[in-house]
Amino acid sequence: MEAEADVGAEAEVGAAKPSWAFGAGATRAEKGLAYAVSAFGIGALVVGGQGLGWSWWQWLIGALLVHDLAGGVVANGLDTAKRFYHSPLTFTDSVFARFIHHPVGFTALHFQPVLIALVIPGGTWWWGLLWYAWALTGAITVDLVAERLKRPVALAFVVTGIMVAAYVDAPPGLDWLPAVLLLKLVLAHGVPEGLGRADSR
Repeated sequence: MEAEADVGAEAEVGAAKPSWAFGAGATRAEKGLAYAVSAFGIGALVVGGQGLGWSWWQWLIGALLVHDLAGGVVANGLDTAKRFYHSPLTFTDSVFARFIHHPVGFTALHFQPVLIALVIPGGTWWWGLLWYAWALTGAITVDLVAERLKRPVALAFVVTGIMVAAYVDAPPGLDWLPAVLLLKLVLAHGVPEGLGRADSR
């Protein structure tokens, strides 16, 4: 009965229209949680960022950044998103779509750290390049290693990145970005479902 239920659930998800943010079949509660984390993150940025002296457009960029990264950790960690991004792309033949559907291509498009370092001064000049390269290297490594190593390798990139971030000057108000960026791209997005089985190699 359990196997039949799993097959039915997969068929239902497969029939749903896929979303680039959530995959196919995400529930209202799952989407709501991602949006709630996004809202919380924006609120934390506003409250904690008083005195930064940002202009309105810098605040807008900061809010969009938090929405994408903080909410994205939850959205990319959903089973529906993982099934979508770690299964063949069937509804389009677009080269660009295939590129962003791949975990490495998806990560390569997240060049926000480089842009944010240019528009919000105050950190080490190479700060943005460091975290862009760290996330991209993590995504490539996770993609290449054996299945049973993907999650521990992703966790290794996240934890070492968090430790290094403590010693690298970030733009004021953005100390949190390396941890959240790596959680979203390397761990939540890069690691597929179904890992940890005894027969995984």
